[in-house]
Amino acid sequence: MKDVFELAYRYVVPSVRSVLTRELIKRGMLERKAAELLGLSCSAVSRYSNAERGSTINVARFRDVLQLIEKLAEDMTHNELDEYEVQEEIARIAAYFMSKKYFCKFHSKIDSKIDIARCKICPTVFVSKGTN
Repeated sequence: MKDVFELAYRYVVPSVRSVLTRELIKRGMLERKAAELLGLSCSAVSRYSNAERGSTINVARFRDVLQLIEKLAEDMTHNELDEYEVQEEIARIAAYFMSKKYFCKFHSKIDSKIDIARCKICPTVFVSKGTN
């Protein structure tokens, strides 16, 4: 079985970053400022905003996850969160996504050994308490 932390980092976090980047730009934030707050290069932000990176999974199709990302984008554009707070919220959103078992169907496609009906790792490890 593939490690759920590795999978979250490889697939879920980039998808959250991608949606978040597009939200920030839609709200008028410059790519340079988004890159600074996300701790990324301008090139990486450009690839996220053009869906060249982070598009393997569509976390935005889950309305609750999209709302969390939109709230983070709102907070970033109005409250000037620092890089640490932004990274914490991205991690919270990714953990929330995993805790809701939204990743399971994709996980079963890339790891034929997993029995998603039996697996309780993500909702146990990534305990769903929402985000702040």
